[in-house]
Amino acid sequence: MAGIKITGLGKATGDVTVTNDDLAKTVDTSDSWIREKSGIRTRYFARKKSNADMAAEAAAMAVKHAGIAAEEIAACIVCTFTSDDHTPATACSVCGRLGLPEEVLALDLNGACAGFIYGCHLANGLLALQPEKYALIIGSEKISSFINMEDRSTCVLFGDGAGAAVVKWDDAAEFVFHGGCVPDRQVLHCRRNSFIEMGGQEVYRFAVSKVPACIKKLLEKSGRSAGEIDYFVCHQANERIIDAAARRISTEQSEKEKFFKNLYHYGNTSAASIPIALCEMAQQGLIGKHSRLICTGFGAGLSYGGMYITSEIK
Repeated sequence: MAGIKITGLGKATGDVTVTNDDLAKTVDTSDSWIREKSGIRTRYFARKKSNADMAAEAAAMAVKHAGIAAEEIAACIVCTFTSDDHTPATACSVCGRLGLPEEVLALDLNGACAGFIYGCHLANGLLALQPEKYALIIGSEKISSFINMEDRSTCVLFGDGAGAAVVKWDDAAEFVFHGGCVPDRQVLHCRRNSFIEMGGQEVYRFAVSKVPACIKKLLEKSGRSAGEIDYFVCHQANERIIDAAARRISTEQSEKEKFFKNLYHYGNTSAASIPIALCEMAQQGLIGKHSRLICTGFGAGLSYGGMYITSEIK
């Protein structure tokens, strides 16, 4: 088997911390209600930062963590649905701020909350053609600009932030992708010049069905058992969704504890949630050299995707 592996990670957040109690001052909700329904306690909003600001901050941290030079990067992929401009791509701004080479492939990818997974899958194909190079995959979202602060079913769930990963091709690495799309434009959407609208129950049913099914397919394709995986990193949308997935994958408590959760402090950051979680895990010493990870994302589309990937963190 051959494919990409993670060699560096970084993250950034919005510049203002917003608690559940802060939201309760402007919308009919409460800290206890939000915690019960989602597990979220706080989130960050970007008041002074742009999407590109957060993307570049996370990217710079990941490149430094990987210990590589800018000229070694062949592709910069920013996964987002909340770019600052329709064009140019946020990736172009990141390339300029980091001083990446002119020949770099710079593009934005809109895969909603599965975006980071899709970005890694794309990078895997690109680096197969340039195995001596690295790719930079960034999930970055400024969702606060697209939230109706009078809609308590959505405004309490989302946050702003960015996460980034540097990946490298390795003939001995293990990388497997599985994903798909169940076309639906109504359940979860954000139309132009409008706010996010979501049918919470429909999204929940979709997620608790597709996430464990995706994990099982990745285990099958990789030839690994759940016990051989160091951590499962799901899209950090809702604690109940992650717990439901864990129950469907294993009855062993030790394996359920492998489902990492940090949504408590970030909320749902869409394409940024998985790389933010990975960066936090690296900072906590939970992942390092030869860690085996399964990451899964789901969201608007309705899209879903997962990957089995290994890390080579210093």
